[in-house]
Amino acid sequence: MRRASVLLALIVIILTGCGHRRIDLSRSSTQMNVGVDAAKMNLWREALFRFQRAVQIDPANAMAQNNLAVAYEGIGEFEKARTAYAEALKLDRGNPYIQKNYSRFVEFYSRNKKREKKTGEPAEGAPPPPAAAAKPDDLPVIPLVRPEDKPPPTVPPPQPPASKPPGGSR
Repeated sequence: MRRASVLLALIVIILTGCGHRRIDLSRSSTQMNVGVDAAKMNLWREALFRFQRAVQIDPANAMAQNNLAVAYEGIGEFEKARTAYAEALKLDRGNPYIQKNYSRFVEFYSRNKKREKKTGEPAEGAPPPPAAAAKPDDLPVIPLVRPEDKPPPTVPPPQPPASKPPGGSR
């Protein structure tokens, strides 16, 4: 319920604008900014929607594709994330942020593949790793990129809910 009220507040602020300033939701950069803000609040479905809109508006925007891939990871749609990363790399192969995100993504699947071999059953929600795996060097926090930001802000990757320690709190 709290998430819904935060999302509603975010949408109201976006639509009414702060300081009587109108924002143009028909611009890819605006959609990306709203998506980054939503992702920072762990509102991954809203972020996904905004990044999808950004890609619809500007299909050649490699950073919108990168952010779309991150959002797909955030909701557990790993095969769609792989496809979005492939598109982002196709659009801007030399982009270090996209390369590092893709490397981190590949590392994630490598670990899941090893886990599958040990346990004999697939990891929950994990598709097979991409065929052309990049070599991961150092695995950074996922950068979600606003068009005007240099360097891009970083948003931590989505984390599973923390389990409570046995015995409860005192």
